[in-house]
Amino acid sequence: MNENRNQQSISRRKFLAYLGSTAATAAIASSGLSPLVESAAASGSASSAAVKPIAFPQLAPQKTNRLTVASGYMTSPITSSSLLSNANYIRQVEYGQGNLENTGVLWACGQTVAHEAPLSGSGSLLIDIQRRHKGLWTKSGSFRELNANSRLAFTGPVRNARSLNGASIAQGVWSNGYGGKTPWGTMLAGESLYNKGAHKAGINPQSYGWTAEIHSNDTGITANKHTALGRFSHGSMNVAIAASGHAVVYMTGEQVFFKYISRGTYDPAAGVGNSRLLEDGKLYAADLSNGQWLELSVEPIRRILSNPSYRMPAGVQRLREELLDMLKEQADVLAYAEESALVLGATLLEHARGVALHPGDHSVFLSQTGNDRAGHGHGSIIRMVEQNNDAATTDFQSDQIVTGGLRSAISSPGPLAFDPFGRLWVATDIAAEQLHQGAYAPFGNNALYMLTPSGDAFDKAQAFAYAPGSAVLSAPAFAPDGSIFAAVCSLEHPEHNAVIAITKA
Repeated sequence: MNENRNQQSISRRKFLAYLGSTAATAAIASSGLSPLVESAAASGSASSAAVKPIAFPQLAPQKTNRLTVASGYMTSPITSSSLLSNANYIRQVEYGQGNLENTGVLWACGQTVAHEAPLSGSGSLLIDIQRRHKGLWTKSGSFRELNANSRLAFTGPVRNARSLNGASIAQGVWSNGYGGKTPWGTMLAGESLYNKGAHKAGINPQSYGWTAEIHSNDTGITANKHTALGRFSHGSMNVAIAASGHAVVYMTGEQVFFKYISRGTYDPAAGVGNSRLLEDGKLYAADLSNGQWLELSVEPIRRILSNPSYRMPAGVQRLREELLDMLKEQADVLAYAEESALVLGATLLEHARGVALHPGDHSVFLSQTGNDRAGHGHGSIIRMVEQNNDAATTDFQSDQIVTGGLRSAISSPGPLAFDPFGRLWVATDIAAEQLHQGAYAPFGNNALYMLTPSGDAFDKAQAFAYAPGSAVLSAPAFAPDGSIFAAVCSLEHPEHNAVIAITKA
């Protein structure tokens, strides 16, 4: 077993040939990434012709304690740190409800300050917003909250299992990383594996580190934690519906990239009844070296661990004998998903953060902030194409599409989002102690960049906004009117925390 499995680099010809022979993929093979923009518009993902792609003069690197946006744009705060600590994921849930284009709802996931904020400051919010004077967006006076005081039911194979000490109910959501939205209109919030506040409160550590699905209405929020999606330190997540109708959830962990495939199939008429798809299915981990999704199953894991000469892979901090005692049934594998995945041979990633699906061809983009100790301190973005463009397959090809550093003008890519025109937006996540130091000095503060496809790659990253001080920005959410919503998150300086709207000046 290699200490750190290499992330396979394949030739561009082999990569494009793998896509198949459909008309869309033939177009991609003929001219690289450029047709991704065209396919986004052709799929109906792009907004109406009245809304044009955002254009801006890129910013020079900033090292100030102020939030800075490109010339011609202005920011307005929607919330401050008093409402939600460290929001680091934003998603627009609704737009134009009630008063045409002047209202909306935002979904924000947040972490607590140093993982120790009051219980009501940890979790997620649905924020009602309204566009007021001069086109500025503001909070419209109401929000619905899910936090550490909330009670959620467990679903799936780990409910009532020994890994949860027989529990069927969870106390709260803790240290939400990022989130997602399902095709049936519910929201997802992923938890971290560790929370100091939960530890002090005596909460069973096995009860957090899961994915919560949130159903909202005008009066509040109800939620479940779906154990079938695995327990690990959750990063970003995206949901797709495969050609077969199966729901597919792509999820980044700190060290492993996961994919869940539902057993049942999506029924558009069932609405939120499709939530059942997240209760029963199979969890997979990506082996980038061999282009395979590895099913997390207890039998092969126990066979591997039963070999006395087996050496534990990098990333696993437990002894072989300890894991063998812990992983006795399938529920245990799901409760210790990252360790199980690495034992099976999943690729050890370098601080995985973002995942986004291209709006045209649905290829998968994965970011990792990097590992300076291994000489990969500026990180990378990987593009993955499922065999025959089928999200439910277990085979894929991958290609490193962006290498962080001076040539790409971006370092430590984190959360990702595509706009409707097929351009990739990247929020960076340089560690606070590395900002402005050594090889990271040329990049200034953490920023929000836009990357435009060009041929078979991307043009240099263009900086649209810089976070204040040591803060980071979330990936953006895009409104049909051209507005951008984002979050500012700072562990060291909570006064910087806010959910903001960025609009034309």
